Amino acid sequence: MLKRKFRGGMRHVKGLVESSLISALVLGAGLLVSSCAVTPLLPDTEPVRIIFHNELPGLSKTSLSDCDYLGTVISSEGHWYDFIYISNADLSRGSLNDMHNQASQMGANIVYIDNNIDFKTSVTFLGQAYRCDVTANE
Repeated sequence: MLKRKFRGGMRHVKGLVESSLISALVLGAGLLVSSCAVTPLLPDTEPVRIIFHNELPGLSKTSLSDCDYLGTVISSEGHWYDFIYISNADLSRGSLNDMHNQASQMGANIVYIDNNIDFKTSVTFLGQAYRCDVTANE
């Protein structure tokens, strides 16, 4: 009788292990699929010019003095659990899209990126958002 109960118990434990394994696989597959998507540009964003510190040698923070400073923008793409599945180009594009979306929501039309912040699992940019009168330069 004891032997029979033990066998039934083992079947129960085996069933729990199998269902836990299936749950873990489904969760892992869901994370994997969701991790492959990068931040898209929002459809209703205004045009924003993103300028890197080395892009225009003549550009300096003093040439932005005629613009209104709106604030700092920090954008990022990638996480510790998904960076291995996303190319560096896609991580960079997602982070730039995030910066563009944030700057547009602030009302900025220029973002000056002084430098990027290096992490092993993500791409992060730090920039300053400005609203400039574009007709003054024409």
